[in-house]
Amino acid sequence: MVSLKDKPNITLIARRCGLSKMTVSRVLRNFPNVSPPTRDLILKTAQKMGFKPSRHAHEKQATVTTHYYILFQQENSIQDAYFREIILSVQNQLFERGFGCSLGIIHKEYSEFLKLSQILRQREIRGVLIVGDIPRIYAETLQMNFSNLVFIDYPGDSTLRKPYNSAAICMDNVYGGYLAMNHLLDLGRRRILLVGGRKDHYFTTALLQAYQGALRERQIEIDPHRIVHGDFHVESGFDAVSKAIKSGIEFDAIFTNDEMACGALKALHQAKLRVPRDVAVVGFDGLPIGQMVSPSLTTIMVDREKMGRLAVERLMEIEQGKFTEDTCEKISLFPRLIIRESCGEVPQDTGR
Repeated sequence: MVSLKDKPNITLIARRCGLSKMTVSRVLRNFPNVSPPTRDLILKTAQKMGFKPSRHAHEKQATVTTHYYILFQQENSIQDAYFREIILSVQNQLFERGFGCSLGIIHKEYSEFLKLSQILRQREIRGVLIVGDIPRIYAETLQMNFSNLVFIDYPGDSTLRKPYNSAAICMDNVYGGYLAMNHLLDLGRRRILLVGGRKDHYFTTALLQAYQGALRERQIEIDPHRIVHGDFHVESGFDAVSKAIKSGIEFDAIFTNDEMACGALKALHQAKLRVPRDVAVVGFDGLPIGQMVSPSLTTIMVDREKMGRLAVERLMEIEQGKFTEDTCEKISLFPRLIIRESCGEVPQDTGR
């Protein structure tokens, strides 16, 4: 029978590996800053020896684990195809560094946000990453309570006390809008229907800026009837385009985000309008669904994995004191145009 003193523990594992107890402890508690070969040796040795962390060890680890929160509005939930990849990227980057994280939903009701704020203040949190837009008062409250804070895919609000605590990682949506519009204009399309999202949303504002700017540069008259709105999702894209067709609005192209573009394709099909012969369609986001619809969707590709990766990297730099309290940084990434069948081209790119 194995005695208690012979049961696998940190001391015995360290002795077997020829390493210090501190190094073994760091690996078994999933701390970073241990080389991959050393980590692999310790984990394989612990597994062979049948090491089982004690309840006491779990409790001790729980008190020192570096923990982060990922916050997002309910409409930007993990169910959303666009935001899901950003959230998962952030999670993966934190886990690779040995850090835990929790997800928190920001509800629109102020009372619910106050409950969330209280929960966050009662916990030992090293940093907060906010995915997507949030109301200004919520952003200011989080800025006040957390010095280590990064916005992702949110360009900020000009009325904020500070634009950002230290960093914001976002996409240059205006640039992406110009890519899409110029592609359609180069194809000879002149009556382009813009299907924007909510009127007050920063993404809609960016697309509208690019839409109007591109038309003015080509000296093409802007018809306000060709600017309609949805809620970014498939059903609203279908409804917006169906209403435009029934209203007699003439258009030979559609520019919108990917989800609404998929709804637009259905509306065009039901109206017996051919894509791309009658109407060319360009989306924005680069979602996987764009490859599955028929015809495949030309889109503005957004690197959501990179957004999450850069956000975590900046958060780590903030913690290391590389930014002063007065430093604000905005990092804008450039999207790229992926040409597919909805604009009459042979697919240029079949993957990410």
